[in-house]
Amino acid sequence: MIPMVFLAALSLAFNMAVQSERIPSFDDDVLSSGEKIQMEKADSVDRRIKIYTEASKRIQKNLQEAVSVNNFLFVPAYLKKWTRLLVRSLEDIEANLKPEKKNKNLIKYEIQVRKSLEAIRDYRMQAPVEQQDAFDSCLARAESVRKKFVEKIFPQ
Repeated sequence: MIPMVFLAALSLAFNMAVQSERIPSFDDDVLSSGEKIQMEKADSVDRRIKIYTEASKRIQKNLQEAVSVNNFLFVPAYLKKWTRLLVRSLEDIEANLKPEKKNKNLIKYEIQVRKSLEAIRDYRMQAPVEQQDAFDSCLARAESVRKKFVEKIFPQ
């Protein structure tokens, strides 16, 4: 009797491990230490989308502050960091978000990304010529990710 219960428990644990969500790793500086801690505790893609939205807002705030004082030294790094966040969050969302219903947090995230894209287009006008390629690359990649968010919100 005990071996059967043990086998059933082991089987259940194995199935849960196999079916668990794939969460992208953020081993670089994309997420702050607080956001990394929140990610470890996040038990659903819905909660992780909230963290992605807040991380995106934080990076955009850093970008805005740098541009507002004409300090473009770190702007390319912020653009790359934001792009990496978007790409990794898209991987998580595509792998784990169930398509049955519209996700409110994904809608909010897409709106935040769209507003950020508008702001970055404005920042591009103020940027030095040698940084135009960094802006163009970021804008193209971010727009591509944003379109995939829209596809997830409004599946065909």
